[in-house]
Amino acid sequence: MISFAAAGISRRFMGLGFAAWLAVGVAAPASAQPSPDWIRVAINKNIHEVTLQIFGRYSIVALHTGTEIHQGPRLLSVPVRGVPEGLALGEQVLPYFGVRITPARDAAISLNGKRLRGALEIVRQKDLSLLVINYVALEDYLRGVLSKEVPNYWPPEAMKAVAIAARTYAIFQRLTKAVGDYDVTGDVMSQDYGGKASEKVETTRAVKATSGLIVTYQGQVFPTFYHSTCGGMTENGRVMGPFDIRPLSGGVRCTFCSPSPFYAWQRRLTRADVNWALRKSRHGTVGPVDRIMVTRRTPSGRAEEILIVGSQRLVRLSGYDFRALFGFDSIRSPLFTVLDAGDAFVLDGHGWGHGVGLCQFGAAELARRGFSAGEILAYYYPQIELVSLRELATQPIRVIGGGS
Repeated sequence: MISFAAAGISRRFMGLGFAAWLAVGVAAPASAQPSPDWIRVAINKNIHEVTLQIFGRYSIVALHTGTEIHQGPRLLSVPVRGVPEGLALGEQVLPYFGVRITPARDAAISLNGKRLRGALEIVRQKDLSLLVINYVALEDYLRGVLSKEVPNYWPPEAMKAVAIAARTYAIFQRLTKAVGDYDVTGDVMSQDYGGKASEKVETTRAVKATSGLIVTYQGQVFPTFYHSTCGGMTENGRVMGPFDIRPLSGGVRCTFCSPSPFYAWQRRLTRADVNWALRKSRHGTVGPVDRIMVTRRTPSGRAEEILIVGSQRLVRLSGYDFRALFGFDSIRSPLFTVLDAGDAFVLDGHGWGHGVGLCQFGAAELARRGFSAGEILAYYYPQIELVSLRELATQPIRVIGGGS
């Protein structure tokens, strides 16, 4: 059992309560903007138990009251779960729905065996599941992102280009998600994030070499989407949201990613596979599957609408929904054709990812050919400017679009 004694020290929690939302192209007052030096990363959502350990001194504060609950020299491995009364740490029940755990400067947090920098927020949801948020310095966050997003043996200029793109994307999300519970998730739906446990010397060097550098368009921050392999041409940012701007207009021809192992791929789906996947999903069964057709494509050739015809009815899916139906690792991109192979359908595809913005394998090849990080970014995001956050410190940061 862990014994917690209320210390009675009141301290206002600074991580929640930001109320800024930046409208399209409109700068909010500087005081209303959350600090771009920090970011909130949702490590776990809808999870019912996590294992927490702290190496070194720490304090625990109630999120909604600012009351310090406990201080300690270290915390041995303990399960944390949601209970009707609040949060349970081991056998000790805390009558709080959310806590913030802050390690001392020389201490570290371990969540489910993975070491993290910064502080940790654990919030019990209505269904007793947990939302776990890592509140971490932006540059520390990027150290845990870049090591997951690029191999550490890639050319340094490629790693630098991805570091700048990742920083810009994080800043965009930070400034447009202020009213939410978190800014980004820790998976590939935002940016893959491994925390301190995943950091590597080479990728950390690239983060430090580009410290504070971001890209803007006409003085405004935009979401610098990137992906593994475009498969020959990048996609328009409209597929990701209201981002009809020149740097995300797509149509960038890229043969540079041809060395990627994901440049060309095939996936075989039996008719039974398709019907089973539909039956388990919100779309429901269509009966024995007769045909799969791409009925509409984007200008880059990616599947925008897919028609699945069954004996009972037909279903129309977006390219995203079709990939989600079978798994994003299985249907690697919407750039594919469908071949009828008797009892199955064969998807003949190219690339991995949505195809918007910077192509990571293309960036690696450009770096091998002598392109600098800035030149690589300008190739995939036309008409951008490379700026330092320090240059923007005296004025509100302007943002394009609304982030999603």
